[in-house]
Parts: sequence; structure tokens; C-alpha cells
Amino acid sequence: MSAGSEITEDQLYRIMYGSIAFEMLHAASELGVFDCLARTPGAGTLDVGEAIGLDPYPCDILMTGLRGLGLVLGDESGMSNAPLVDQCFVKGEDGRHLPFIHDIVNPGMREFIAAARQSANLGLEHFPGNGDSLYDRLESDPDKLRSLHDHLRATSNAVLADLIRTDVLATSHHLLDIGGGTGTNAITLAKRYPDLRITVLDLEKVVTEAAGNIASHGLSDRIAVQACDVFDDALPTDADTALLAHMLPIWSPEQDRKLIRKVHDALPDEGRILLFDPLQNDERNGPDYAVLFPAYYLTIASGHGTFYSWSTYEDWMREAGFTRFQRFGDLAVAHGLHVGVKQS
Repeated sequence: MSAGSEITEDQLYRIMYGSIAFEMLHAASELGVFDCLARTPGAGTLDVGEAIGLDPYPCDILMTGLRGLGLVLGDESGMSNAPLVDQCFVKGEDGRHLPFIHDIVNPGMREFIAAARQSANLGLEHFPGNGDSLYDRLESDPDKLRSLHDHLRATSNAVLADLIRTDVLATSHHLLDIGGGTGTNAITLAKRYPDLRITVLDLEKVVTEAAGNIASHGLSDRIAVQACDVFDDALPTDADTALLAHMLPIWSPEQDRKLIRKVHDALPDEGRILLFDPLQNDERNGPDYAVLFPAYYLTIASGHGTFYSWSTYEDWMREAGFTRFQRFGDLAVAHGLHVGVKQS
């Protein structure tokens, strides 16, 4: 369904019964349907059932549903994966999102109404443990923690590849990776751009782990780490580019605007800020991922956080003093790269 278009009856019912549609996808991935059809395109329903160990009746239910959803093409006498299914679930890593949705998102989202009424992440009741965030609670549930990390890793791999494809860093010399975590992005970018120096800024316990990861890749001479509370501490002033990847959505607008102003003040003339996140369109009615996923932040993850629109980011950058802007859209997982240039 395109953003802003009038909904059809079929689309309405697909939303109403979306949990069943997801379980069809999840089952096909877990039971090996997509791998089976990748190996033997043209297989019929009975062939698939025999290959994956399902009786004819449940296999017919599953395969009929998958064809109705457009995930599988053909009829019961001969089927193949849709090209996007081959790309995402056979050759790609999208299957790593499914346990996260099945084990974490779907149970927790049952509390969305209560969470909306109380403006609190009441979906946490489905995850025993201590703490006020999902990340705290999952410390006592290694299986679900693994599902979360697999989801985050698959997302990071997909979107970082698209960031590199923009080649926006080709002219950068020194990059501040603000809130750069354990160095995953910095390591990948350093390997792609051998003349780029990077400084990872994050809290002390985080950059300690980052330093170890960076050393294990032999990149300690090009990637530095600096313990820094980026909201309260001074930022380095010797970089020409600053990257904020997946940083702004988890904080309040007031904190985000303060941070963007700090980055502006730390950069030289012609310095650039790179804001890299899932981004809503300027009408705030799409893409689907960018307008739907914030409900997970409210209900489960933390009780706060959202994705913003392109125009919101541009307003914040302009307010901070940036004067030229560039948008790189249509990246993986509804991501966009919004660039602001400082010019005196």
C-alpha cells in the first residue's frame, strides 16, 4: 500500500489478520520452505511437504497462504520463491529478524493500548527481570537477547552497506562516530576508506569494549576511542565530519537539537554532519517501517523514542547553523542519510 493512498478491502483484511500473515512467513522460514524452493524450483505442494516433513493438510494451508501473500509464486503443482524472498531470506539476512518479531515484538505489542494510555512501556511485563528497559530485562534471558542482537546485527549490516554505497565519506579525512558503540560501524568504514581516521565517542564502559574490537581488527592506529558523554562533555574539534547513526531516535527532541548544535560548533567551516536513521517522509505517512516501528519503542523497548521526518532533521540542522543540505533516500530498512554542511 503506497503512503497516503486510500486503503482497499483486501489491504484492510491483511492488516486485521496481519498476525496470521506474519506466522505464515515465520513458519516458511523456520520449516525450510524457502530453502526447499530455492533448491528445487517447480516443486509442488506435496513435494514441499515431503521435503520439510509436513502432512498434506497443514502443508496445503501453509503453501496456499504463502501464495496468497505473494511470497511464493505458481500453483500447487509447481511453485517458486518470489524474487524478493530469494534475495532477503535465502541469500540475505532478513530471516534473522523473524525470531525477534515472534519472541519479543508480538508478545509485547499486546500491551500497546495500555502503553498508549499510560505513556509507558507496559509491554515489559512479558519479559521477567530487573530494569525499566527491554535491554535490562533481556540480560536474564539469553535466548531472547540473542534474537535481539541478531535483529540489530542484520539491520546494521544491511544499512551500513547502503551508507557506504552513497560514498559520502570519500572526501572525509577525520570522522567523529558519535555514540559509536562498540566500534562496528567504525571498523567497517575504516576498511572501506583506508585514508580515513575515525574517533569513536561513547560512554567509558562502551568504548573500552570498542577498543578491544578495534584492536582485534588491527585498526588501532586509525580508529581512536574517547570516553565522552556527548551531551555534557566537549566534543573534539579536529574532525571534518561527524556521523550520528541511530543516535537521535532514542533521545528527546530537546536533547537532539542540543547535540546537533554542539556538533556544529565543533566542526570547521565546510564540515559536515551526517544523520543516518530510519526516516519518515515529510508527510509523516510512510515508509511503513518508519511510521510503525516507533510503537515498539513506546510499548516495549524504553517507553520513549521515535523516528523523525526528513524536514524535521533539516529544521534542526538549519537551526543549529548548517546551511547546505543533501538527502540520500531509498536506503535499506527505510533508512535515509541527511547531510548538513557548515558554512560561515
